[in-house]
Amino acid sequence: KLQDAVEPFDTKTATMQIERELGGPLGQFFTSISKEPVAAASLAQVYMATLNDGKDTRVAVKVQRPDVLSTVSKDLYVLRRAAEVFNGLVQRFAPQQRTNYVALLNEWAIGFYTELDFLNEASNQQRLRQLLLDKGITNVVVPVVYEELCTRRILVSEWIDGTKLSDCSVETIEQVTPAAQEAFLTQLFETGFF
Repeated sequence: KLQDAVEPFDTKTATMQIERELGGPLGQFFTSISKEPVAAASLAQVYMATLNDGKDTRVAVKVQRPDVLSTVSKDLYVLRRAAEVFNGLVQRFAPQQRTNYVALLNEWAIGFYTELDFLNEASNQQRLRQLLLDKGITNVVVPVVYEELCTRRILVSEWIDGTKLSDCSVETIEQVTPAAQEAFLTQLFETGFF
């Protein structure tokens, strides 16, 4: 049920999580933050904020849902148990089938847990940004990460105004497609990093 338009969790809870993760009051890090999230998804929600840097730098503050690790762990446990049963059925009724569904689920779970680590996401974002810049790709922007404000549950990066591709006209999509294709093919064939 991963979605990019789900019911947000309470901003007070998000604020407490930001302060707990960053180790101080909100005002120590931000001069302002939106009262409501600008986007809410199944793993996290995002607020627009202004850094307390004297430059009025706008940033996106991604806050992980409070109980997402517990929820994901429970779901993965149930799925793993189901995979064990399914593996047993396959071995009994289709022994020629060589797929180990438990191992497959275990690999998928590792990737999923990695998605819950925003320090990993910050590192990947910085790496992708630099790789694209090194290859001369400047018409696709990867936001700057503010590493000192990132934790396992909080990701702070440059705010970029934009429009979801799904809300764009056909003409706009046709206009941006070549740049997106170039960035994708560069990642696929030159950098090997997505």
